[in-house]
Amino acid sequence: MSRVGLAGRKIQIIGVPAARAAAPGTLSTWHLAPNGMLEIMKTLHAFPALLLAGALAGCAQPTPEQQFINDVAEALGGRDRIGNVRTLTIEGEGTNYNLGQDMKPDAATQEFAISGYQRQIDLANARHRLQQTRTPQFAYFQGPQPQTQVQGLDGTVAFNVNPAGAATRLGAQAEQDRRADLFHHPLSLVRAALVDNATVGNVRSEGAGRRADVETPAGMMTITIDAAGLPVSISSPSAHANLGDVELTTTFADYQDVNGLQLPARMSGRVDAFTMWTLQATSQAIDGDVGDLAAPAAATAPAAAPPAPT
Repeated sequence: MSRVGLAGRKIQIIGVPAARAAAPGTLSTWHLAPNGMLEIMKTLHAFPALLLAGALAGCAQPTPEQQFINDVAEALGGRDRIGNVRTLTIEGEGTNYNLGQDMKPDAATQEFAISGYQRQIDLANARHRLQQTRTPQFAYFQGPQPQTQVQGLDGTVAFNVNPAGAATRLGAQAEQDRRADLFHHPLSLVRAALVDNATVGNVRSEGAGRRADVETPAGMMTITIDAAGLPVSISSPSAHANLGDVELTTTFADYQDVNGLQLPARMSGRVDAFTMWTLQATSQAIDGDVGDLAAPAAATAPAAAPPAPT
C-alpha cells in the first residue's frame, strides 16, 4: 500500500471509480482516507492463462541443433540470404597431390600445379562441374605437359569429359564421392539444412567451437565451426582403393565477403591425414550464369559393370 497526498482533490486512476473494488486484471484500486491521504491498494492478479502461455512460449530456448544452425547461418550471412542463393562459381589456383600413384601406396609427395580452376555449383538442382588444368611438377611418364580435366555431377550421375568432348559416366564409388563433394562447402551444406530440411544432430563441443552431424542425400556430413560460427571443416566417410575405409575432409579459411555472404577463399582436401589438394580462390560469384550443367546424354546411361574375374 502507498499513500499519496492530494490536498482534498478527487481523481480517478486507470478508469477505476473511487471506493470501487478492483476487477480481475485491474492494476490498482484506491480510496480517500479520513486524513486526506489517497490510499492506493495495489492488486496483483494472475495473467489469463492464454497470455501467460504465450509469454512462456516466446521465451522458449532453441534446441542445441537449432542454435547450431542459427549460429552458422548468421555467421555466413543470414538465413534468408543463404536460402535465396541459386548458384556459386569459384575460380582460383592451387596444388593437387598424387596419393595412390606415388612411389609408395601411402605417399603423396608428387605435385601437380593447378591453373584455370573453375568450379560451378547449381545448388537448386544438385549439379556441379569442375574444370582445371594440372601440370606435373615431378618426373612423369608423359613429361611435364598440362592435362585438362572436366569433372561433373548431375544429381546422382557422375561423369568426366575428355579433351575431345566425350562424356563418360563413372562407377558407384566415384558417384558417391562426387555427391558428397557437393556438400563439402559451407554454403551448400548449410543451405541443405535451411531449405531442404536436412537433419542436424549430435551437437558437441570441439575445442573453442562446436561440431554437428548433418544427414544429406549423399550421407552423413560432419561440420565443425569456430567460436564465431564460421565453418572450419566438413568431413564424410568414404572408401579408398589403397587405404580402405577413410574420412574425406575439406577445410576452410580466409573468409571474405561475396555479395553479402561470408565465403572461404582458402580450402584444402584430405583423405584421412593425407592432403590431396589445396586451393586459393581468386574470384567467387553468387548467382552468376553457370550455363547448362546437366549431364550429357552419353553419361546418363548406367555405368558399365566391372568385368567378371577370370
